[in-house]
Amino acid sequence: MKSEKLFICVLIALFMIIPSPLLAQGGKITLGNLKVIPGITGQTIYDDNIYMKNGTTTGKNDPSTKISDWIYHVQPALLLNYTFPERGFLNLGYQGDWAFYNENSRNNWKNNKGSLALDYKAPGGLILGINNLYAASEDPLGSPDQYAIGRTTSRWDNDLKTKFGFLFSEKFRSLLYYNNYKQEYKDQSDAGQNYNDNEFGIGLEAKFLPKTWGFLRYHYGKRDFDAASVTSAYKANSNWHKTSAGLTWDAAAKLSGELNVGYMWKSYDNEYYTATLKRKKSIDTWVAATSISYKPIETTNLSLNIARTIRDTGADTGEYFEDTGYGLSLQQTILRKLVFNLGGMYSINEYNTNGRQDTNYSANTGLDYKIQDWVTVGVGYNYKKKDSNFKVNEYTDNQFIASLKLVY
Repeated sequence: MKSEKLFICVLIALFMIIPSPLLAQGGKITLGNLKVIPGITGQTIYDDNIYMKNGTTTGKNDPSTKISDWIYHVQPALLLNYTFPERGFLNLGYQGDWAFYNENSRNNWKNNKGSLALDYKAPGGLILGINNLYAASEDPLGSPDQYAIGRTTSRWDNDLKTKFGFLFSEKFRSLLYYNNYKQEYKDQSDAGQNYNDNEFGIGLEAKFLPKTWGFLRYHYGKRDFDAASVTSAYKANSNWHKTSAGLTWDAAAKLSGELNVGYMWKSYDNEYYTATLKRKKSIDTWVAATSISYKPIETTNLSLNIARTIRDTGADTGEYFEDTGYGLSLQQTILRKLVFNLGGMYSINEYNTNGRQDTNYSANTGLDYKIQDWVTVGVGYNYKKKDSNFKVNEYTDNQFIASLKLVY
């Protein structure tokens, strides 16, 4: 039976990556200012720790045993890109990731993401930007709050970021922001992770180099947890004030992204999380949301990421942690057809209760070969490790990857 399921999964994957006559024409599909870019990726991954366990016990049914498996991914994608000449663009996208396990087929999962991105500058100086990402997930990768790592959970989240502003001159602009983030889990046992964030902001930006802007921003935000099982007087509902400053660049610059560092003051609505236990009423710390890419030459791309924020662990607890991470990556094109990728990340999660501290490491490397402009094959390796002074949270995971990608 297992071999039959494996054959069916492989057959489906092969069927989906065989190009139709239209796709086999090659090149991008264009209709005036509209580009239609379909794609499909097939991956075979050997994962030596599919549940991300610490390996301190042995035996198939022991909770800490490391279990390995082959995982087959099918990842369809579609992007619609409409360009407003000299004004901006509108993108609509879909990305799927369907995972099939060889031995542990009860873990099979499907992720589906839809995205919308609008960047428009009107002739009169008005600025409009919308970025929305909706994800329906079933994977065992956990949330950014480190919840349910290694356990498959069914959930959805929607991340909306908007801006509205006015360009007063070639060197000065002001912006208003509204951001919303909502996540919801299907199982009631996970409902303590359901919450809704609303954030409002204002920013001023000035250009002091030909393609470089400096900015100052202020944001006010509020989080409401949705768990009906938690008494409203005990929920970890909160609000925050955040100031930030940094640099951002025009699209044509060699640098892109943002250098963004600031300070955050966060306070909780409720002093108690049980009838007798108190949470810390307020927190303040530095924060960062920096993501910068540098392209010194056409064949080289370097990226830097620095992120720091405060993360709550649930609606019914006084626990939170400060999450600080640093990442570097390199993409290098060699002889036009080979692309080498190398990246690494280091982060620390410092909890306010029981002295827990987790240190996270990840690294990835890979080599892609373009058989044709629209066909790429690749091999790669991913490494993840979590160290903790609470051993039950530790794990090491190695993944070996082979892939075939078609993009038109």
